[in-house]
Amino acid sequence: MNQPARKILNFFYPNRCPKCGVFLFPAETLCESCAEEILLEQDAYCHTCGKTNCICKYKSLAYDKAVVACRYDRQTAPAVYALKEAKNTNFAYFAARILAQRLLHGSYYETEKINYIMPVPMHISKQRKRGYNQAGVIAKELSEILQLPYRDDVLYKSKSSIEQHKLHSAAEREKNVESFGIHDISLENCRILLCDDVLTTGSTMNRCAELLKQNHAVFVIAAAASSTTPREKEQENNF
Repeated sequence: MNQPARKILNFFYPNRCPKCGVFLFPAETLCESCAEEILLEQDAYCHTCGKTNCICKYKSLAYDKAVVACRYDRQTAPAVYALKEAKNTNFAYFAARILAQRLLHGSYYETEKINYIMPVPMHISKQRKRGYNQAGVIAKELSEILQLPYRDDVLYKSKSSIEQHKLHSAAEREKNVESFGIHDISLENCRILLCDDVLTTGSTMNRCAELLKQNHAVFVIAAAASSTTPREKEQENNF
């Protein structure tokens, strides 16, 4: 979000940290202490699957690389909930800035070759109720920072369903992502940066990446504002 728009917004809605609620200066997104608590170090997760406990050996992935900003745990949850419940979008802007830095400085992402930035879609009824798609907020901010085209007219969600993080079994998650679809738009030889707020099992990112490749995209990077860390036993049972 550009600075004039943020200043206008802050005039009506005082800028607060989405995690602890402390007042912030207009240009800030999280307070320093909260940012340090939730940030996931660049070398702490697998750059292919996006998990701190790598799931590559448990699951065949349609996306090719992953970039993550924060861990998802009890510390991060308040900021994510604030974003999902349309109370505070600061976490999306904070995460987008971290993701942009990592994309620009990680040679394995080949950011200069990306053609489009896209969000994981939300059903239109849920988006109207919330006022925005949180994945779209992240993707738009990344588009502005990286100066790359934003597209939200390619993928779609055909029905409103249970959010992935609320499902517990792999079978439930796989069934839930069947509602994602793709329009008849050629992505011949395109490289896509696909954005979402939380990476749980990777089922949502995986399904969307499969659809993009069905339309002839050649490379998909999964960009997640946060990523869960499943325990080893959960990995064996769920992937």
